[in-house]
Amino acid sequence: MIQQKIKVELPDDDYYEAEVACRNSCPVKTDARGYLMATVAGKFEEAYAISRATNPFASICGKVCGAPCEKGCRRSDVDEAVVIRNIKGYLTDKEGPEKGDLETPLTYSIAPGTITPELNGQSVGIIGGGCAGYTCAHDLARLGYSVTLYERWEVSGGQLVQGVPINRLSRDVVASEIASIEHFSNIDVQRGVDVGKDISFAELEKKHDAVFIGVGLAKGKNIPIPNSDHEAVHIGLAFLFDFNLREKWDLATTRSIVIGGGDVAFDVARSALRCGSPDVQLACLEREHLNEMTGSVDEREGGRREGVIINDGWGPREIVVEDGKIKGLLVSKVIRVFDDEGKFSPLMDDETRLIEGDAVFMAVGQGSDLDFLKDTGVEITPRGGVLIANEETLATNKPNVFAGGDIAHGPKLFIDAVASGSKAAMGIHAYLFGGKPLSLKRKLTFTDLPEYDRNSVYVNEEREEREELPVDPAKDPEFNTTVEYLDEEAKKQSARCLECHIHPTFEGDICILCGGCVDVCPSFCLSMVTVDSLEGGEEVVKLAEAEFGSMEVAREQGSAMLFDPLKCIRCGMCAQKCPTGACKMTENSFEDSYA
Repeated sequence: MIQQKIKVELPDDDYYEAEVACRNSCPVKTDARGYLMATVAGKFEEAYAISRATNPFASICGKVCGAPCEKGCRRSDVDEAVVIRNIKGYLTDKEGPEKGDLETPLTYSIAPGTITPELNGQSVGIIGGGCAGYTCAHDLARLGYSVTLYERWEVSGGQLVQGVPINRLSRDVVASEIASIEHFSNIDVQRGVDVGKDISFAELEKKHDAVFIGVGLAKGKNIPIPNSDHEAVHIGLAFLFDFNLREKWDLATTRSIVIGGGDVAFDVARSALRCGSPDVQLACLEREHLNEMTGSVDEREGGRREGVIINDGWGPREIVVEDGKIKGLLVSKVIRVFDDEGKFSPLMDDETRLIEGDAVFMAVGQGSDLDFLKDTGVEITPRGGVLIANEETLATNKPNVFAGGDIAHGPKLFIDAVASGSKAAMGIHAYLFGGKPLSLKRKLTFTDLPEYDRNSVYVNEEREEREELPVDPAKDPEFNTTVEYLDEEAKKQSARCLECHIHPTFEGDICILCGGCVDVCPSFCLSMVTVDSLEGGEEVVKLAEAEFGSMEVAREQGSAMLFDPLKCIRCGMCAQKCPTGACKMTENSFEDSYA
């Protein structure tokens, strides 16, 4: 009988860093595990400082982030992910700039430089006052650059204030976070300046040593179906802009249909309710039960709770018009959204139905407005209308011009724009002063925890979302329904963290092969096998030879302890059971710095 080989890998620094999947899933590598543990201990200021270390928009991300950290959270392999975003929102409510102290949050940043820099004589112009632009300004200001940020509208914030409805994100929070960044005396913000009209791009190039473009994708798209040019067909982003920065539309007698299944579509739908629309229907190709919808669970549940009717799995075929007025949207049953290779390739059958309504709002994608770059030499993709930027430096084809955020990467999360702004700042710094861009590095330290004994309550604690208060959206359109956790609730939810930075380690010289650790493990993450059953390449061979003298002896006499980190719940029972101390729980801590 042929013995089945077990594929194994030996852990290195990258392995231990990847083991903390929440941090590894965050575009700016925020140490979510760190602030969860500090919250459990009641060290709220320290917890906020950790959340702010790599992210100048921590308060924003505590409210409306798409939470990629939660998608990576290994607690979801047990039951449900830890409410990482909600804990950040709780912390920023306690310690963020919205409490009135604009300077202290700046001191928690680990970006290169200082909050009191000496000017280095170089000037950078930034076009666009969203997350990417302000993060770039923040990081460059710390390094001593004179930064001028050009904002087209009268209010900074980009899609934070133009797209996200006020009932979901307090404008006081946005204003405070931005005011904190503007606390740097070497950042000058010029609002109401439309580059290309009030000042040319060529003038900016002459005025500054480098230019960063972070204008985002603020133009909505239409889909070419019959009657999509009707006057009662609207672009969702334009509607949201008016809802947030201008006058709210009067939809009291208008039944609304929203096409799209992403967060923008739900923002449009919920905002239509707040404009008085008596009936709001949302139609999208993606099917909710198959997890195809890109809209977040929060948005879907919030929309459904407020009265949005979701027609998922129905594709738009035609906007039906009778006597010059819209009667409704004809939709077809979706057979598939993606093909076998995972590519977007919708297929619909002959089954159709009419969703009745008086107006249609398109929320089916975002585009760019780059007219100000005409004849400047900056390269734009022929299709898609985004800028081509170097992956490492975010420089465009013109070495003094950089681009980041959605205008360089396509529509992504706010935290992706933050990461892009930081990367661009390091690219600009390298361009102006030479060398390679600075990047975040982590130094690992391993410490045995002989007294590790974790209370088992954390395993049984269920995920609890923040409380949502009832609201009549038409009567109270700006009311934010979310209630932040109380202290004890936040501690309980934070304690659900599996502490993935802690893991069992084994000292082979004093192991007596009793198998007690394997027997007691509640999640079956440990197994003891013979060396000859392992398949792991040269690394395993070298280790076996170092331990047993030769691979032949290792195959005949050797045993190996295998650990599956995806199954481990970090309970520590293996270490408690070990009679010789060969099994210990070990903590790996990280020291962050730029190099």
